[in-house]
Amino acid sequence: MSKTTYVAIAPDGSQHTRKTDRTYTHAVLLEGKEGWGAVGFCGRPDLAEKKRGEHPGSIVVECDVLGDRAADMPAPEAAENAEPTVPVANDAPECEQTVDEKIAAATVHGPKPKRTIGSLVQELLMDPDLRYLAIVDRVVAEFPDAKTSVRSVASIAAVLRKNGIDVPMRRRNNVQR
Repeated sequence: MSKTTYVAIAPDGSQHTRKTDRTYTHAVLLEGKEGWGAVGFCGRPDLAEKKRGEHPGSIVVECDVLGDRAADMPAPEAAENAEPTVPVANDAPECEQTVDEKIAAATVHGPKPKRTIGSLVQELLMDPDLRYLAIVDRVVAEFPDAKTSVRSVASIAAVLRKNGIDVPMRRRNNVQR
């Protein structure tokens, strides 16, 4: 079997490729300090969502085959008097979308990820007004059996910062009794 080259296009227009015998439909991309990078390529939307859940801040995009068509796919036939696919109003020149517009227009495929203690902690860490103890209280309120501690919340924050995510710093309470 011949290898196929798959391409995933990030919101900034950068292309990420993988050449393989496997069949890929989706890619998981993550924006870092040096731009977008491919975390992985997946053959099913649910696997892409699972991988996206493992990498906070990542997005899922559909993969295309590099080139006009895959080697085993027939060339499309041209239709006569084809209608334009994009309506152009008043013959205005088409303008390219910004990165923010592309991200806003991107669709996530597959089932909505299950809310976990870890995902709740990550979400709450982004609020600079919440102290670690308040985060623990909210987690225990939503998950009564959770054994989350201030130390575990601080550990998650440290891992996120190490992975390049901007987690707001909290000041310590130096109260002496």
